[in-house]
Amino acid sequence: MKSASRKKDQFRSNLPLRSGGASAVIIERGDSLIVLSALLLTAIGLVMVYSASPFVAMKYHRADWYFFTRQLLFTVIGLGALFVGAKVDVDIYRRWIKIVLLVFIILMGLQLVSPLGPRIGGTRRWLDLGFVRIQTSDVARSLIIIYLARILSEKPEVLQKLNKRMLSVIGIIAVPILLTIFQPDLSSALVMTVIAGLILFLGGMKLRHIFAFGSVGGLFGSIWILKTSYQRERLINFFLRITEGSGGDNYQTMQSLLGFGRGGLFGVGLGQGKQKMLFLPEPHTDFIYSIIGEELGLIRAALVLVLFLILALRTTRMLKDQPDRFNYLLGSGLICSIVVFALINMYVATGLMPVTGLPLPFISSGGTNLVISLWSVGVLWQLSGKAVRSGR
Repeated sequence: MKSASRKKDQFRSNLPLRSGGASAVIIERGDSLIVLSALLLTAIGLVMVYSASPFVAMKYHRADWYFFTRQLLFTVIGLGALFVGAKVDVDIYRRWIKIVLLVFIILMGLQLVSPLGPRIGGTRRWLDLGFVRIQTSDVARSLIIIYLARILSEKPEVLQKLNKRMLSVIGIIAVPILLTIFQPDLSSALVMTVIAGLILFLGGMKLRHIFAFGSVGGLFGSIWILKTSYQRERLINFFLRITEGSGGDNYQTMQSLLGFGRGGLFGVGLGQGKQKMLFLPEPHTDFIYSIIGEELGLIRAALVLVLFLILALRTTRMLKDQPDRFNYLLGSGLICSIVVFALINMYVATGLMPVTGLPLPFISSGGTNLVISLWSVGVLWQLSGKAVRSGR
């Protein structure tokens, strides 16, 4: 405990002092713009899920408002998660993360071989606990962030040399990533890898070590893609711009771009879009940004991007003033997770990346990602309240 306290004091002493001679004080209330931007995005999500999902609901013989009512329920749960993130001290996460991560890895293993992991659409991406069904990659990603934040704040020296200690840290976070690949969910696994790499970089890992581990991961991912036919065809179709076939991934991309084209600057009007009429297979999840572009127009679609930028910039600003290295790494990982998901979803919708099936945080229909995203915002709000403010 004394060692941890010394490291905390050392991290605080390394913070840049502001001019004016004012001593640092702790902000008691968090940055309201962090929460407000997330809540506005969530509200936009409710409206757009309501608009984008009726034809999908009809396809599955559900009521028109089926996906909207589910999203409304998830939003209520997510607001509870935001409250938990804001009120439960982050030191509790630091204290229990090793046990929680171990238990969750065991559950992910059981998910692949037992009824705990129902096979849906040929994959086992959900963990069915009876009273709730969660997508494990979203939870695992958050646990990896917390685990790395703890290890790199308590033992920053593990990143200095490529030895058993560094390999043990990499090995532990590799387990849930590999289990995610075997679900199979390569896109989520790649995002988890990228976010872990960002935290390791911020934690002080040398670039040559990041490059070495990244090369190994890239080689493994390439082999996996080449041996998996639909992944291989997805990349070939994207780079060669093959659009034949109504079910192809590039067909989805072309329909998404048509939506943006029809919307123009101001949109065709809320609820008046045509691409959601099953021209886009997943208009309420993967391609909801395209529905925003079609119905609300390019200007309002850009405002969605602006809200994500506000969330990212306000978070980055307060992270520079964190009095604790654990807080800094935890907050960095959580905001990176939100931003990376948002950018990938938008890139896919605008044809800049192959189709990945990743949701747009706060907006896409779905429970686990929304709840985790709102919990993350609660944690970021709490951390903004712990930032060090000085006279400048």
